[in-house]
Amino acid sequence: MPSFESLGQLGDYVTANGIEIVDPGLPLTDLTGDHGARHVWHTQPSVRKVTDFIARQISTIPLHLYDRVSDTDRKRVTDHPLAAVLGTPAPRTAPARFWHSVMVDFLTYDRWCVQKVPQGDGGMELVRIPARRFRLVADGLDRVTKIRIWTADGHYTDRDPDGYLYDAGYSPRGANGVSPMETLQDILAEASEAVAYRRGIWKRGARVPAVIERPADAPDWNKTKARDRFIESWRRYTRSGGQEGGTPILEDGMTLKKVDVFSPRDTADLEGRKLTDAEVASAYHIAPELVGAREGTYSNVEAYREMLYRDALGPLITLWEQVINAMLTPDLADGRPLYVEANVESKMRLSFEEQARVLSSAVGAPWMLRAEARARANLPAIEGADDLVVPLNVAVGGLASPRDTAPPPKGRGRS
Repeated sequence: MPSFESLGQLGDYVTANGIEIVDPGLPLTDLTGDHGARHVWHTQPSVRKVTDFIARQISTIPLHLYDRVSDTDRKRVTDHPLAAVLGTPAPRTAPARFWHSVMVDFLTYDRWCVQKVPQGDGGMELVRIPARRFRLVADGLDRVTKIRIWTADGHYTDRDPDGYLYDAGYSPRGANGVSPMETLQDILAEASEAVAYRRGIWKRGARVPAVIERPADAPDWNKTKARDRFIESWRRYTRSGGQEGGTPILEDGMTLKKVDVFSPRDTADLEGRKLTDAEVASAYHIAPELVGAREGTYSNVEAYREMLYRDALGPLITLWEQVINAMLTPDLADGRPLYVEANVESKMRLSFEEQARVLSSAVGAPWMLRAEARARANLPAIEGADDLVVPLNVAVGGLASPRDTAPPPKGRGRS
């Protein structure tokens, strides 16, 4: 029997070897695996900030269904059961909220799983299986053979992987991935200690960087009740004393003398938080400037945003598409060459003015119908607005650009 140095190693062994633990309450793997991944969402602000940023960006990308007509022709499909699943994966749940939860599972546990539930009308419902409630059972080559789910009645049940969408990152042992919280645990523990230390300073430290000095020849406090009266009156100027922010009155020639104690800057509170934010953002391959962990200029933040969906989130989006196309699309495609693609362009879209200028120059002519323009402005349709208005000088190729219509300056002719 092997020996284990920690509960984490025991959890890895239990998961990798498919050992079932008799536990009528919480699964033992919930306590031994993932090193507290399920707690970081509400205890680690840096992890929540970065993972929520990534999950929000990805989950709000629309998923479109296309028919591969030929190698050079694609047609978007909207009236198909698979398109309906993509539009509403789970009833009474917004698609972005559904995929947000799935992405957070992956970002914190390094695995996610969604059950495919066929419906009577030929459609399908998707049900998220929380990462804390399932494990992927693999063979000796780390190929997934079963999905082991902890059910509500307190038992494990093994399911056929064909009925699920799932993915997990690399793991040296087993097929359940390695939670990024394991890699970040030292940084997060250090951040927690720093927060506790600063909280202790603010709780027990001096509120006013000064002391009260009383003359040596002042009346003896030990023989009167003046000392207790003065201390009680001074407490009224502290928190919840009733006179916070007022000016206390000193007695018996007392003086207020400034002393050197810690200042808010000495606690390095803001710098410490930003450092942790930057470390976590770097671990998730996100530019710290995008989550406010590092100061940036307008130009470099714009550059980081341009790289966001290509270099930072691009691999995650590609994995998302590949899992859907490999595990969901074949179930509903009925042999048609359908495929799902994330419409990343919707997140990188320029402003309307920039789009109008770029597209107009690219096609060499007006590109929007009057009816489409009215629809963008939420105006009702009118008769005769479905034709594209093209200036004659553009239709006959008189100008290089449809925007090049301004007359030449006075005194100059067009060469």
